[in-house]
Amino acid sequence: NKLIFRKLKLSDYPSFEKLFKKTFKKKIIFKFFKWRYFLDRNSFCYGVFQSSNLIANVGMISMQLNSNKKLKIYSRHSSMVSNEYRGKGIFSQLLKEVKKKNYIKINNGNYVAKQK
Repeated sequence: NKLIFRKLKLSDYPSFEKLFKKTFKKKIIFKFFKWRYFLDRNSFCYGVFQSSNLIANVGMISMQLNSNKKLKIYSRHSSMVSNEYRGKGIFSQLLKEVKKKNYIKINNGNYVAKQK
């Protein structure tokens, strides 16, 4: 089955919540999901779907560095891969896909917003 890489939408919350609970053995409420990844237009979640199942996710929270350059950096959150898909390079593929879509570039090990 083909893997689908895409940005998550608010409507993906049930899939996100299911994977989060499976991975971390904790619940996450919709209000927190929305606040963390959707209230700031630069923050996002990017996931890997097999069919309609979310099997991997990375959340990227944007922050602005307090510097003269006004660089936006990203902090990685909710990094998770379903147990049955671990060790297959899916998370590495996911990070490559996020970079390829021009969301981030890696600079000295940091995630930095691409300058437009």
